[in-house]
Amino acid sequence: MSHLESPATTVAEWTATLLWEACRREPRADSFRRAFAGGADIGWAVSAASEQRIGPLLWRALGAAGSLDALGPDGAALGRVANASRMEALLLLPRAVALAVRPLTDAGLEPVVFKGPAVAARYPEPGLRPMDDIDLLLPQADHRHALDALGHAGWQVARPGGRDTNATVLTHREVPSFFLEVHYALEGASQRVTALDPGTLWAMRQPLECAGTSAFGLPPAEELVVLAAHAGGPHHRFVRLVWMADLAMIVGAAATHGEVVDWDRVRAVAGAARCVTVVGATLEMARRAGLDAPAGLFPLPTRGRRGDAMRRLLSVTWPLTNLELPGWQLRYALTDARAQRVKIFFAHFVRGHGIRARARRVAGLPPRAVPRARSPRRRLEARR
Repeated sequence: MSHLESPATTVAEWTATLLWEACRREPRADSFRRAFAGGADIGWAVSAASEQRIGPLLWRALGAAGSLDALGPDGAALGRVANASRMEALLLLPRAVALAVRPLTDAGLEPVVFKGPAVAARYPEPGLRPMDDIDLLLPQADHRHALDALGHAGWQVARPGGRDTNATVLTHREVPSFFLEVHYALEGASQRVTALDPGTLWAMRQPLECAGTSAFGLPPAEELVVLAAHAGGPHHRFVRLVWMADLAMIVGAAATHGEVVDWDRVRAVAGAARCVTVVGATLEMARRAGLDAPAGLFPLPTRGRRGDAMRRLLSVTWPLTNLELPGWQLRYALTDARAQRVKIFFAHFVRGHGIRARARRVAGLPPRAVPRARSPRRRLEARR
């Protein structure tokens, strides 16, 4: 008897099971029936599926299991979301990709499409992978040229790039439901926790047909590592289940076409980029969505604060409880570089908590009575 078949299984566990099962390439009807029999809360599942961007996947899975009636009053809304996503994928996405890519290729540039549109092609049906943006990667030296070409094609800058961002964000009036992110980096300077090099990745580009438009994509191993690092990055912290579904769909699509994922290559790329832990955690989570990967290549921490964070991350209820784990602790657990972990720990306990808290306790003063220490630069600015 598995844990999820024991009498002690909670409503949260059964409800989360519905979400994980929905992310499978081939949903298992018997798993849905057991979850409903165990007391899964369908209203909770529908609400969480919307937050996790897997509403169309849940609708599809419930239909395959013959369980759409279980949705009750939530069914109509979920069905509308699934139908709208399908129409957008069929009608708007090809136009958006063409508007984003062709001005660049016409200008002699070679943009790499990654994340959303490139991944959606590996899902078994159109519309199962909702997205808000189209992500392109180009060398930083080509960034200004790219923006000029896109500007002439009707794109307008919504958020300019900068040191602490990794892309310029643009919009186009013909496809207002999509943002275009032109990346010159994968992480902002202040949030950099891996050694993934955008220039190296771009240099490895391969021809790709994306939504009917010729572009470029990442090699399989590099794509998996980039997607895993994105899912567990400081700004994202695994809060969307669709990112784990992406990996399961990519690997599943490869198997369907008789292609073999070179997992040793994935491990080597992750090792060189110092993100073995975050890749391993993402793959372990994606196993719940049916991903098949060899065990043992990506060892995960099991002791101390890192081990505690990892156990909470890998819990079946993570999609429902992810906000309960402090962001600093998850970042600390996922970071490979020991020096970087020390900085994270120091920033939280010494600068942000330890010094001021001890000062308050020693002085016997209320929380706001001890002022935040100012750096010399801030003291100088305050005097001006």
